[in-house]
Amino acid sequence: MDGMSKRERLEATLRGEEVDRVPVALWRHWPGDDQRAADLARAHIAFQQRYDFDLVKVTPCSGYSVEDWGVETHYEGNTEGTRVYTRRRVREPGDWERLEVLDPERGALGRQLECLRMLRDGLDPEVPFIQTIFNPLSVA
Repeated sequence: MDGMSKRERLEATLRGEEVDRVPVALWRHWPGDDQRAADLARAHIAFQQRYDFDLVKVTPCSGYSVEDWGVETHYEGNTEGTRVYTRRRVREPGDWERLEVLDPERGALGRQLECLRMLRDGLDPEVPFIQTIFNPLSVA
């Protein structure tokens, strides 16, 4: 158990097994950088290199999953990265049925996938990372 890798430590923890120490991770948002895949990936990689956490939690802007449906947001300076929603796609229950299927390789979804690919290539393979997925009921 001595000298577990970050991945071994996290996976053992999730299985309820004994570990050499409790896994540690902290995260934050990068307003502005979260609008561009390369900038967001660089910010996460630099944060991980500085603090050497056991996992990286990827923190895109809250509207990334619904932006391609026409949801509009803007940033007003909140230090935690919260964006203000100025246009929502779902305004009544029937709107859910009218949402078209999005191509995950294009638009904001594609941008976020590209960021994840950059993180996969830029982080040590032993550092697990997990993507924040916001609840569509709260952001659409």
